Amino acid sequence: MYQRSFLLILFVAFLPGCTDFHTPLTEPAAHLVPPTYRFYTEKQDHLVPWWTQFDNKELDELIEEGLQHNFSLQQTWARLAQARAVARKAGADSFPHLNALAGGAHNRTGQEDGTETNTDDFSLGVSVGYEVDLWGRVKSAKNQAQLDAQAKNEDVYAAAMSLSAEIAIAWLDLISARQQGAQLHKQLNLNKRLLELIELRFATSKASALDVYQQNQTITGIEGALITIERTKRTALHRLAILIGRPPTAPLNTAQQLFPSIPAIPPGGLPADLLAQRPDIRSKGLQLQGATWAIAAAKADRLPQLSLTGALTYNSSIIESLLDAWLFRLAASFATPLVDGGARSAEVQRTLAVAEERLAAYRESVVLALKEVEDALVFEQQYRKSIANIDQQIELAQMAYREATWRYLNGLSDYLPVIREQINLITAEQDRITTERDLVQTRVTLHKALGGTWTDQLVPNETMSLSTAQQ
Repeated sequence: MYQRSFLLILFVAFLPGCTDFHTPLTEPAAHLVPPTYRFYTEKQDHLVPWWTQFDNKELDELIEEGLQHNFSLQQTWARLAQARAVARKAGADSFPHLNALAGGAHNRTGQEDGTETNTDDFSLGVSVGYEVDLWGRVKSAKNQAQLDAQAKNEDVYAAAMSLSAEIAIAWLDLISARQQGAQLHKQLNLNKRLLELIELRFATSKASALDVYQQNQTITGIEGALITIERTKRTALHRLAILIGRPPTAPLNTAQQLFPSIPAIPPGGLPADLLAQRPDIRSKGLQLQGATWAIAAAKADRLPQLSLTGALTYNSSIIESLLDAWLFRLAASFATPLVDGGARSAEVQRTLAVAEERLAAYRESVVLALKEVEDALVFEQQYRKSIANIDQQIELAQMAYREATWRYLNGLSDYLPVIREQINLITAEQDRITTERDLVQTRVTLHKALGGTWTDQLVPNETMSLSTAQQ
């Protein structure tokens, strides 16, 4: 009778889970994705790194070095390794646990006649334990851990994509500071020559002391702006060095003075492509799937657990005859929660709330990604118009400045129009540099917003790992 009962337990144990608590998700954000963008719906090649389209060797080298040595990116690689280890650990519960047993004891027993009896006991054996996954709890925990590890992998790709854009933007800020500095130096030289002319006129009583003071004010203001530009340039160099994994004062091989030329606007594909091309969206989707498996695990944890244990042991008082006396034991046990104060029920509710949170986060990431693409397309279009407008302003300001200077030097007007047109010209030229930087930066933002699969080719830099350093 006992043999039949035990065989029935074993039969039930190896049946597949009789209850599946996991509910697969349909596409949770399909209704949020429009059929097309407002512009540029052609298919894009996402395998090629976006920065190569600028055809600039200096930018290529900076981003490639950053992808290998950036400290923040190294942290994401380490978090991925942690998640993969957790996934392997969760998967270990799918297999029997085998342990080796060994022991020895010395016993001394006193008798009534005053004599003592000494005995030695030795044991050797193995034990095995296995939880039968009747309700899919172990499977659910394993799947959740695997999906979390995959999400961490996508987090690495998202960090790499953001890093490449940050390096490019810091590089553009450096070029912008250099161009602004060069433009201010040019204005400074022009104003110093103009000061010499004013001083000559003052010496012949054709200009007032106020004219000299005002021109010196203009020169001092330009020199002050150059101090600010120098500070901006140095901090941009520091930021760029940190991004590529160097100390802030490390020398950088950066001599670029002009902004790179911008190729034609890249095709954006379809909005639905973002769900596959953006690693941050893929990460949110994997986290959402993992949350559904966590719900299944929490529900299964409320049901009885069936465990199988077995042991094969050898016992003897003489070590030479240890293998002559052995014992084999095989047992099955059910454990079911009766009263836990509502802890398991609360865990189910918690996992449901986590899934709701991740669903909202996934949907938010989708609509924000769509917004980033649409914004970048609009900004690029508007920045091009702004540059054309500023070019016209510069041309008019140059003409007005020349006319005001000529009229002043010929005694036809006072010095106030000259100062006003100087300010207009300097402001327009600085705006031109800033707007061109914004235009190129918008293109970088567009590439980042469109995503891509070029990150699939990334591998961690083993030379920076702790295990390599200890070898």
